Amino acid sequence: MKMIALRGRVFPTDLNHAGTVFGGWLMGKMDKAASIAIENIVISPAVTVAVSDMSFIRPVYSGAVFTIYTQVKHIGNTSIKIDVDVQVKCRETHDEYSVTQAVFTFVLVDENRDARPVREVLRDDIDPYIQDLLK
Repeated sequence: MKMIALRGRVFPTDLNHAGTVFGGWLMGKMDKAASIAIENIVISPAVTVAVSDMSFIRPVYSGAVFTIYTQVKHIGNTSIKIDVDVQVKCRETHDEYSVTQAVFTFVLVDENRDARPVREVLRDDIDPYIQDLLK
């Protein structure tokens, strides 16, 4: 189930030398959004260990309003993969279109920063679709 994790606006200080959003800035926002999705599943710290399938589909310009959607893709023993999709709303039509996508992988860690099993720290109120991924 796709969920809104983060929304914001692009400002001139977020741009690169070509006048479009700096990719690293956008990637940081995506990482934060994915971490919010993780917190909705477990009560444990988690660290980003991989980013895969990153695609910059269309440029993003100053003034754009962006929405970052997340969806849990896979739950492993100690890791969770989150699909992240950044969409921008067209000013004229208010249609949304994808500008960047990636898969973020997180590993849950204990107080010693050692990996810990997901099932030991699940929240009591997780969505039914998350429960289906655990089967």
